[in-house]
Amino acid sequence: MTSDGKSARLAVLAILTALCLQFSTLHSAGAQEQQPDEPPKDVKDEDCSKIPGGNAPINILARLKGGMAVENLEFTYFKKKLYELTQEDFDYLKKLIPYCGEQNSEQIAYILDRLSVLVLEAQQTRQKSIDWIKETVEQLEKLPATKESIEEVHNIEIELKNRQLEMTRADLNYLAMKLNESRDRLYRDASTEPTGDKRQDPQIRVSPFMPEIPPEDRRPDPG
Repeated sequence: MTSDGKSARLAVLAILTALCLQFSTLHSAGAQEQQPDEPPKDVKDEDCSKIPGGNAPINILARLKGGMAVENLEFTYFKKKLYELTQEDFDYLKKLIPYCGEQNSEQIAYILDRLSVLVLEAQQTRQKSIDWIKETVEQLEKLPATKESIEEVHNIEIELKNRQLEMTRADLNYLAMKLNESRDRLYRDASTEPTGDKRQDPQIRVSPFMPEIPPEDRRPDPG
């Protein structure tokens, strides 16, 4: 072999050696990067078990174009009703879910950001209904046993039907129960006539929703 051939061969070997060293260095760095990361600050390993649970269709809700129905707050996620979730919960989930290996960070951040907007807006709507329910219950408890009070109970029932989409089913059932209790109380109190007291309103047994017949048009019952 000529001296030129030996030189060329040595040059090739030197290049191959350099490439091998570079590949080895990159491989070692990559292996270090692939090692399991430490949990983000404040993230608990045991919380990973809470992610799969619940019945809330998270991916479907996050794709809603408009607002979310308040009744959906009854769904559960992360071991909580949606009406119990806070912004801090959503921020925590954005760190927890990628760490637990469920989804990548960008995808879950988009879903949770959208979901938090929908849930928190629905919570605000429900809170207004809760405030109204509290005021209404206080009003019902103060109603005297009069015909006008029965009419007021009826009016509240109509308003409740109009507002039923602004509250959960549990909220609706609670106020409906209070309305029934109030109506029963009003009729019962009007029928009670303690010694020395007059009945509060003798017309209370007349339906407030039926037209009254003027005295001059009334006829005696047959027989």
